[in-house]
Formats: sequence, structure tokens, C-alpha cells
Amino acid sequence: MGARGPAPQPTKLRVFNGNPSRRPLPTNEPQYGACVPDRPAGMSPAGKKVWASLVDEMAAAQVLRRADALALAQLCEDQALLNEANDGLRKMLAQVKRRAKTEAKELPGNALVALMQDTKGRRMMSSIRELANTVILQRREFGLTPASNSRVESHGTGGFVDPLEQKLCG
Repeated sequence: MGARGPAPQPTKLRVFNGNPSRRPLPTNEPQYGACVPDRPAGMSPAGKKVWASLVDEMAAAQVLRRADALALAQLCEDQALLNEANDGLRKMLAQVKRRAKTEAKELPGNALVALMQDTKGRRMMSSIRELANTVILQRREFGLTPASNSRVESHGTGGFVDPLEQKLCG
């Protein structure tokens, strides 16, 4: 059974909102400094590529901590698996199209519809959907989705300076 109720808000967010619940704030929360974690050993080559791209984006905003290394590694491996599964799905669709063409059959709908009528195709789609949901949940933890990036506190400007804002504000 999952956790009940809404997820707890971070203490900093509760303080920022004026502690609307008026409950005591925790005093013993761990404090981690922002830094780029070392990539764990044993990652797949595809996972390493995802790691490099995510760390480049997140390091500029200074939202990474050394304690995030294993969770980020899991996200990278799952994203790499999802990319590979999507590539496999595209290959399966191409195979269905080739088979229909060689047998001079017309596909009802399109190749995806024909693939979904097969047990292997339904299993593949189900696996991809489940893995995509897992990746989205993991991305939320790091503030990498549009709705969740407002919940993550950045400790830097990310190296981006808007030229219009700079001219207006000095």
C-alpha cells in the first residue's frame, strides 16, 4: 500500500509560505552542499551518455548533491533503457510494415495497430509505458519536469543571463 495523503512539503517551502499548518518545523534535517557527484562505476555506455547530458544541465543550476549520485544513476539507466525500448519498438514497426508489404497485405489502421493486435506488441507497449512512468517519477524528484521544477531550489543562475533583462535592469 502506498503512502497516504499528499507528499510532505520541504521545510524551506513551508517556511517560505509562513508555515500554514503551524506545526513545529523539523530541526534535524540533513543539509547537503551543492556539488556535482561522481558518476558511479558500472553504468552502461547509454546510461553514461544520459548522465553527461543531465549533469551538464543540472550542474549549472547547482541543484545536485553528492548524495544524489545513486538516484541520478538509476534515472540515467532507466532513461537509457527507455530509449533502447523505443528504438526496439520502431524496429518492430518497420518489421511489421515489411512483412505486410512482402505478403501484399494492407494493414488495418497502421503498423502500430497491427502490432498491438499481437501479444508481443502489447507486452512491448506495456513495458515501455511502465518504464516511461518510472522515468517521469524519477525526473520529478530532480525537478526535471515542467510542473516539478518549481519545487526545486536552485543555488545559482545557471550561467544564463537574459540580455533583455540585463539591459532593462542593469
